[in-house]
Amino acid sequence: MIYYDWQTLESNVSSSQPDKFQSSPFETMALGQYIAQYEAAMYAQTVADVFGFHALQIGWPAHDLLEHSRIPYKHSIQLATAPHVSLLCESEYLPFAEQSIDLVCMPHVLEQCADAQQTLREVFRVLLPEGTVILTGVAPMSGLGLRVRLGHLKKEGPFRRLLTAWRLRDWLNVLGFEVVHSGRLVHAFPVNDMDWLAKQSWLERWGQHSCGMTGGVYFLIAKKRVLNVRLLKPEWKKLPLNHALQVRKGRSTIQKQGQKQLECADVDSTMDRNVR
Repeated sequence: MIYYDWQTLESNVSSSQPDKFQSSPFETMALGQYIAQYEAAMYAQTVADVFGFHALQIGWPAHDLLEHSRIPYKHSIQLATAPHVSLLCESEYLPFAEQSIDLVCMPHVLEQCADAQQTLREVFRVLLPEGTVILTGVAPMSGLGLRVRLGHLKKEGPFRRLLTAWRLRDWLNVLGFEVVHSGRLVHAFPVNDMDWLAKQSWLERWGQHSCGMTGGVYFLIAKKRVLNVRLLKPEWKKLPLNHALQVRKGRSTIQKQGQKQLECADVDSTMDRNVR
């Protein structure tokens, strides 16, 4: 179980630096920046506890989600053209070998890809056994989700399809993942004004005790589980049955003893007849 220090998240959000790269229209908005700050703080606290050799970030070129990771080899791929992008591909076909990645970060990737299930299958393929995947998305039934679906944010942001956390849980379980931790972020009202968002910091603290019902963004942390199967080879030289249960050629000892008793009985009867 992973426990989050919300005071650390608040400090990371307040001390966040400006974006280094060019952002999408949604990320340049006040609401987009507010969401990105809380998500980046959550990623920074989570990846610090994941170990391995290779880590992968998909999407979000404006934020380095692997900055606080202890994994030595870090890779980043993007789904659309952007400055300072070294690798561009589709999330449904990842250019990595099977079982070669220890950590995968997917911020709002399933919302903008054409086939979300194929993307999860690719992530399962490239992950090592006991590898970790962290994904975030907008909750459709929250205030932020309603504004994304009904307002102009759907045009500004890369939101092709909003998926619920329960549906993603089912897909992950079918593939072989185990969700080890989940939660909600961004409990403030989805107002596109940084001053009003800053005044709603009390809602973020209150949202910790609301069982995640008011959060506009969900996050799931899952691990790839693989069952270790050992093949039992048949031992041909070893007899399959016990010696007492095997059928042998010839008569058994019990049969021989019974035959001797019958022969002795015949001899006794013959002697009695001769005496008479």
